[in-house]
Parts: sequence; C-alpha cells; structure tokens
Amino acid sequence: MSISYPLPKDWQHPLEPPAEYKRLRQEAPVCPVRLFNGNTPWLVSRYQDVLTVLSDPRMVLDSTLPGFPHISASSVARQERTLPFFFRPDAEYRVQRAMLVQEFLPRRMEALRPRIQRTVDEALDTMLAGPHPVDLMAAFALPVALRVICDLLGVPHEGAERLHVLSRTIGSRASSREEATAALAGLDEVFLALVEANLREPTDTLIGRVVSEQVATGKLSAPDAAAMFHALFYAGHGPPAYMFGLGTLALLLDPGQLEKFRAMEDPAAITAAVQELLRFVNVSHLGRQRVATVDVTIGGQLIRAGEGILAQPDSANRDETVFEDPDRLDLQREVHRHFAFGHGIHLCTGRALSLIEFEVFFKTLFQRIPTLRLAVSPEEIRFKKDENLLGVHELPVTW
Repeated sequence: MSISYPLPKDWQHPLEPPAEYKRLRQEAPVCPVRLFNGNTPWLVSRYQDVLTVLSDPRMVLDSTLPGFPHISASSVARQERTLPFFFRPDAEYRVQRAMLVQEFLPRRMEALRPRIQRTVDEALDTMLAGPHPVDLMAAFALPVALRVICDLLGVPHEGAERLHVLSRTIGSRASSREEATAALAGLDEVFLALVEANLREPTDTLIGRVVSEQVATGKLSAPDAAAMFHALFYAGHGPPAYMFGLGTLALLLDPGQLEKFRAMEDPAAITAAVQELLRFVNVSHLGRQRVATVDVTIGGQLIRAGEGILAQPDSANRDETVFEDPDRLDLQREVHRHFAFGHGIHLCTGRALSLIEFEVFFKTLFQRIPTLRLAVSPEEIRFKKDENLLGVHELPVTW
C-alpha cells in the first residue's frame, strides 16, 4: 500500500520535516506515494538519490508529460493556461531561461544590495515607529519581499498585495480547480498588461528589458513573457517572505545560535549562517517534480519511463549520512550544498538575489532590535498547513 502524500507533519514541531522521512531514508528510500488524484509517483528521500534525480537529464521537469506528479488541483489547472518556462520541455526551458541569465548574474544582484538595505531599513523604521507587539510578517517580512521583487521586475507597488493573495490561492492545496483557474487568469491579465505597456513604452526594469529584447523582436510571445514574469513574481516574493518568517522563528527559538549570529561580522560567516538556515528550515517542503523519460534505477529501484518522481528536499537536507547531527541548527556548520534552491539545470534562477535578501534581512533585524522576542508562546503560532510553501500566518514579536 502506497503512502499518502504529502506526508503529515507533527505541528508540535513545525520546523521539523515529517519524522517518517528518517525511516524511509533507512528502509525505503525510493517508494511509491499516493497523490490527491490517485496517481502514484516515486518518492525519493535520501540526499544522494535526490542529487542524482535533480542532476540526471533523463528525469525532466516537464508538466506536459502524462506521468507528471501534480500535487494539487492548482497544478492541474495550470496546464490549461500558458505554462511558465520551468514547466516546459527542457529545450524550451533552456531557451527561455537563457533570456534571463544576464538579469540575474551575481554581480548584478550584488549591485542591488544597497537598494535592498534601504528597503529593509525603511520597512524596519516604519515598524519600529508603530506599536508593538506586531506581526512581523505583515509589518516587515512581506512588505520587504514584495518591494524587492516589484522593484526588480517593474511591477507597480499598488496592487502588489492583491497579486500576493492570488499567488497564495495558486499555492494552496486547499484551492479548488476553479479557484486556481480564476487566480491564474487574474495574474496572467496583470502581467500581460505589463508586457503590452512595455511594448508601447519600455521601462528600465527586468520586464522592460526582456520585452524590448525578446518580445519586440519576435523571439518570445507576449503570453509566454507574461507567464515568465508571473512565475518570477511568485517565486521572488513568496519563498523569501516565508523564509524571513521561519528563519526568524528558528533563531528566536535557539538563543545560543542567535547569540552567535548577532556576533558575526565576517560577510562569509553570515552567508554560511544563512545557508545553514536554508538547510534547516527549507520553506520548499514539497518534492521536486520530475518524470523519467527512460527506464532508470535510483537507489536500487527501477523507475520506468513515463513514471513520476518526487525528490524530497527537506528529507535530503536532514540526511544523517551527509550532515552530522542534521536536526540541530548549527550556524557555524561547514557549508554543504543543500536543496533549498533545487539543483541542476533547474537551480533557482534568483538564488543570488535571495541570498543577499536573507543576509540583509536577518542581520539588520537582529542588529537593530537586539531584544527581539516572540510575543506569544511557540504553540500559539499558526502555520500555513495547506500551502506548497511552509510558512506562518502571523509571527507576533515584541522587544
């Protein structure tokens, strides 16, 4: 009998992956699971096997294939619209990703650090000027994440929160197919309008440059461009905002590690600490979806061509054969590749930007508010239990 997926979490210990993953890594590292629609892809839970799946070009992230492991009704609804580039066949994906490479070069992202610092400082100024306790998510984390991605893409700040609500509908496993379809249509409409506006009058933004260089020259259709920008907005604000919240919570729950983090001055040490937070928390807690295009053997298990695969990042990031004492947050841990940003050709396009955001956010928050603490008991914090990203509804804090 296959296991129902997603595996249940212990919400008394919400920052921990489902305990069942540890048993699976040891006893059944590649096993079938049952999805909401009855499909039974293979769940891959060990670090080395996840690395193999995400590295092997014979296992593809192509949602047009029949065996693709859709995790929710929203995922199925997406198939009825223009697909974002990373759900396309590899040849199409590579072409569209190449259109974005220059926009996300590490040196280009590093040049944004002062602007990101100003955005964080201004949001923190506003929060500190108001009453407290305060919800860190609504007052600080989400506004910063939205401001950074809107400034980069060229999305007006007005209406950004509505786009966030539509994105949450798409990212919720509780959404019906009809609700997801309506949310997708709403996002497509907004981003198609931005494409058309930049065709008439290009802006010096990522959307403006891609439209001028790719859409205006006929290399990329307007619907494909809108789907690309919608995907960048979704991935560029939700995961960072949720990570801001969960990373803050993880540090507040571990005073010893927080003290070490506050004392860090070396940029390399801060980067390493952020990487450890990403390994430990990992808001992307659902499997990386793939389809085998040929018969392959993973972890001793034969997977037939056409069968779906879920490579589980939070399980791999706690693999005891790779990470010593993996269930302990250790901000001075030797950096080792984790899967918070994926791996292989689908490694997160905006990972350099995300790392800078996390470094600036966490360091500034705890430097400027050294007495920051939770305003409620940990048991009172409400988690988003039905979303594709792990996050909190609110994070009440005081100082």
